[in-house]
Amino acid sequence: MFNIYLIYTNSGKKNAQKKMDLTLIYYRFVVDFFQSSNLSIYLYYMLHTYETDQNYIKNFPFYVAWPNFQLGTIRCWLVFSIGLDRVLATCTPIFYHNNRSKFPLSGVFLFIVAYALLENYILFVHCDFEIDIPLDCNTFRCAIETCYHNYWKWYQQIMYVLIGTLSIILFFRLFIWNNCKKGAKNKAISRATWISLLDSFIIFAFDFFPVFLTAQWPDINTKTVGPLGSLCKQLGLVIESFVVCNVLLNKKVVPITRSQTSPTNFPVVY
Repeated sequence: MFNIYLIYTNSGKKNAQKKMDLTLIYYRFVVDFFQSSNLSIYLYYMLHTYETDQNYIKNFPFYVAWPNFQLGTIRCWLVFSIGLDRVLATCTPIFYHNNRSKFPLSGVFLFIVAYALLENYILFVHCDFEIDIPLDCNTFRCAIETCYHNYWKWYQQIMYVLIGTLSIILFFRLFIWNNCKKGAKNKAISRATWISLLDSFIIFAFDFFPVFLTAQWPDINTKTVGPLGSLCKQLGLVIESFVVCNVLLNKKVVPITRSQTSPTNFPVVY
């Protein structure tokens, strides 16, 4: 519901597409809506199977799990792209201002679509996967065979490192170097930068930590505590969408004054 509200609110703004630093974030709202809807269906199905202890639908876990993996891939690349965009805007503001328009967002979208298609090749060709899920399977892990699941863990680890590195650079530039340097301090932080930092926190708190928890303590799994990973991810999406609503609708997030301008006469907003 939060994401529907964000999509509806920002689609009505005439200048929404002109703000290139927010365009990727607007598309991420759409991905979050579909991913949260997918997780809601999965959690409802899990609750139903726990209550009845029967009525497993043939291949249903795969048709829920596979879109979730694909949406997770798209979301990771969007979060990485947003973080990279914010790091460039923060560390090289003049270069970013002069050259940002030379790199069309269509290239980012084409790359993400191509990578999603590559994952289909990995699953169905490289891993030789066939859609024949056992009736007693009701988790994402058993819905996707070991071959692809090993690739997914490798992919997630790399994306966590990349996103974490960008977040550390962004945090250092905004809250450490900016406060330690001599002279005037720029305290103007854009909405896109706040959202990028929030994205990273949500990923590590609600995506990475549950995976780390279950890896360290195998007794914590779907059979003992239920779908902990999916529940944490859904909770993270709810918290993030709620905070983003407040960030985007709060006009006081970015205070800009004349003293915060660069020699090129444009405001330096991180």
